[in-house]
Amino acid sequence: MSTVYCAERRLTFEAPVDLARSVSVLRRGSHDPTISVQTSPHRTRVFLTARVPEHEGHGIAAVLDQSATSGLLAGAPIDVVAWGQDRDEVDVFLASAGRLVGLEDDWSVFASSPEFGLLPHHARAAYRLHPGLRLCSTGWIFKQTVTAIFEQRVTGSEAIGAWQRMVRRIGSDPAPAPHGVPHPPEGMVAFPTPQEWLSVPSWEWRRAGVDAHRVRAVRSLAERAPSLLRFAESAGPGDVARQLSAVPGIGAWTIAEAMQRSHGLPDAISVGDYHLAHGVCYALEGRRGDDTRMLELLRPWAGNRQRVVRLLGLSTVKEPRRGPRVAPRSLAG
Repeated sequence: MSTVYCAERRLTFEAPVDLARSVSVLRRGSHDPTISVQTSPHRTRVFLTARVPEHEGHGIAAVLDQSATSGLLAGAPIDVVAWGQDRDEVDVFLASAGRLVGLEDDWSVFASSPEFGLLPHHARAAYRLHPGLRLCSTGWIFKQTVTAIFEQRVTGSEAIGAWQRMVRRIGSDPAPAPHGVPHPPEGMVAFPTPQEWLSVPSWEWRRAGVDAHRVRAVRSLAERAPSLLRFAESAGPGDVARQLSAVPGIGAWTIAEAMQRSHGLPDAISVGDYHLAHGVCYALEGRRGDDTRMLELLRPWAGNRQRVVRLLGLSTVKEPRRGPRVAPRSLAG
């Protein structure tokens, strides 16, 4: 049996960081097998798995713990413990843990700008009530893009169900937690490598309910993943986006969804999302609207439009439910 290497790091910061709200955007359903977020008024504990690098890493598991006996939870440090069979993989993950929880995402310039004052009252109130919200930058380009592909052209529940079934089916078990480290929830796995996705037989895709369009897109991405991920190590977000756009089946919506989470882009907007445009338009002017209207309304906050969308999602103004949510989550690629 291989020896498990374990290391830890404490993340401290001056501005608040709300671990739960910042990383929950990464979770796909309450039973996501790659990330679990457990919260209480005075503690947040996040279990997750990762590969470093994504195309050939053995896989690590980690627990991120933020707790406060007094004061604001978002002001408490975050203790990170990671373990796995490869020491370098664990160390590289720990080195990037700050970006993962959003420490490099600075809201201060936007929050002190005249444009911030143009936000509706409920959005500014959301910022005051949730001062630790950050845009996380995972660096997981392959995982986030595959996840977005699953969400093309289907309802959110369909996408999440198929994604969870496939990841559990072909993902790898992480190394067991060392003595004294909290054990992750049962059933957690490391996200499959590109080669593992390529090895999935056609009948397995059909059984999971994934249509041919999305299968081709995942396979095309997996075939290009090793060279794409090596390129991304030294490339900027714009260049990575252009590389992704050259993959068949991957369009602007998928790229925006993926890079919001892989790079924490503050201005990335998911144009083509059935629900997003309606929700943003309603929150900003009290009525539904399409992508064109959403972009018009968000124009005053160019450069920070994703931040605005996240604040609107936390605000108290929501579009009333009009019936079963059966419309596709996205009509874009």
